[in-house]
Amino acid sequence: MLIFLVGYMGSGKTTFGAELAKSLGIQWIDLDGLIEQQAGISVARLIVEVGEVAFRELERETLLGLSHGANTVISTGGGTPCFYQNMEVMKSSGIVIYLRCSAAQLAFRLKDETVNRPLLRGLSGPELENHIANQLSQREEFYSQADIIVDGTQTTTSEVIARIRRQSK
Repeated sequence: MLIFLVGYMGSGKTTFGAELAKSLGIQWIDLDGLIEQQAGISVARLIVEVGEVAFRELERETLLGLSHGANTVISTGGGTPCFYQNMEVMKSSGIVIYLRCSAAQLAFRLKDETVNRPLLRGLSGPELENHIANQLSQREEFYSQADIIVDGTQTTTSEVIARIRRQSK
């Protein structure tokens, strides 16, 4: 079984993915972490150095390689499902879970990380929240295709495991 976690940056995909994999007793992979390991530099630096288009192509290749695996929870990048046909790849390979959060919740979580997030660099306060809200509205059409949609601020691993088991039947 492959489980893909999608959602905006700061929605908890990395933290929740690690917890979910541990609870299920399966492997966990952070897509951005794997890309960083393979490239030898951070995703933020990679995007700056090669550009977002080249990064998205590398992300796609890495995702395709993982889509043939088994018994793994994969935490994707915030934009992963929105490019190429990545959402279709994930849905045909496993179960996709969307960790939904509001723009206000995400802005609060990300307010101290904008320096490390190239797509948010230089934004703060209402400008940050408005930017996130605009991106969420563009990405929602992709995120909402997930098999399971949960509240990224209140869901527990046991609730998600129960929903995964119902979905898998």
